[in-house]
Amino acid sequence: MEETVDRISSLPDELLTHILSFVTTKVAVQTSILSKRWRHIWVSVPVLKFEYDNEDFDGDTGEDLKFEQFVDGVLQNRRALLDTVIYDCYFEHSTWEPSTEWLDRVALLMPRVIRVYVVAEYFKCPDSVFSCSSLESLNLSLHTPIDQFIDVSPKSISLPCLKTLKLCALELCDNFMQQLFTGCPALESLTLHSCILYISGISSNVLKNLTLFDCSQNTQTLRVSCPGLVSLSIFSGDYNIRCISFDNMASLVNADIKLLGYDDYLVPDNPRLVSGLSNATSLVLHLYCPPELQLHWKKDIANCTTFNNLKSLKIISSDMIGDFDLIACFLWHSPALQHLTLIADVHLFFEEGIGDTLEEARQDFCFQREYLEEVKIYCYNDYELASKLVSMVGRCVKTIGKIIIR
Repeated sequence: MEETVDRISSLPDELLTHILSFVTTKVAVQTSILSKRWRHIWVSVPVLKFEYDNEDFDGDTGEDLKFEQFVDGVLQNRRALLDTVIYDCYFEHSTWEPSTEWLDRVALLMPRVIRVYVVAEYFKCPDSVFSCSSLESLNLSLHTPIDQFIDVSPKSISLPCLKTLKLCALELCDNFMQQLFTGCPALESLTLHSCILYISGISSNVLKNLTLFDCSQNTQTLRVSCPGLVSLSIFSGDYNIRCISFDNMASLVNADIKLLGYDDYLVPDNPRLVSGLSNATSLVLHLYCPPELQLHWKKDIANCTTFNNLKSLKIISSDMIGDFDLIACFLWHSPALQHLTLIADVHLFFEEGIGDTLEEARQDFCFQREYLEEVKIYCYNDYELASKLVSMVGRCVKTIGKIIIR
């Protein structure tokens, strides 16, 4: 019988460690029993992936302790610097408070990427994470089973190489934000997801991408001033961003804004939400906000000289006819506009009972622009609404290159 040749084991160490970087650290460690050749390969794998879920152990802290000892043992046996550390762990079925000392060890190994997703009663992120000079990407998602928010307040922040930061389910204050932009001179992308914001502003000369998703604002006005910002996305759903104002957004290209709002919505005397986006090339607006805010938006647009760069405008609304005044404002103030997309949200359209205004639509407008390259209308089989919108757009635009109705 022909002898079997182990071609994988004959590969160089660099290639074997690269292969093992695609599996969890537990699997990588288990390869040590394959042969002498594999005994120490795992200690040099550039990527560590710790995954744990205590759901099957029904609050057995013994299993939690075993996992923590495993993580400690892996880090104590490291022989090389790290590239990436992923810690994806659920301790929600016990009162176990996982240790964070392993993060101190990780910081000493100079990783490029740290991603921590934890569900636990308590998890205090050590200051060493915020002083890791090699770190380029940091993702902290720290959740508690009872929906409390973990406060992140390091003594100082010094991350000279950090380019990407994502924070989820945290409490953030003004002091943290000031330290962040001072201590992260290379930060280009910031995502705040489901955070409690005790901050009055986000100000950075280098930030290029900003995302606020389901964050709750606890200051009257959140002011954003980022002259280098290219992409902006704001989604206010279950939580409430009460008021946001944009200043100095000279480099903005893409913006996607969705504010659901509440009855106690507060609007400042001079909001600069829409006009603050006037340099954008592509703009998406979800018009589910209170009528009072939309009125301020219209005044805001009217006070804006022009949206000189705007080429693509997408409006998603539950009352497209009622909101057409706002659409008309954009048509008048956007001389470079080429593509207009109108999407009627059929679910809110009928559930809220605000779609019965077809006959109340304005019949005449005080202007008519020369040309639009394309108009897309999505009405979900409501042909009467589609026809009405085509007619209304037609009264604002002399010539439309293409009309698409879906």
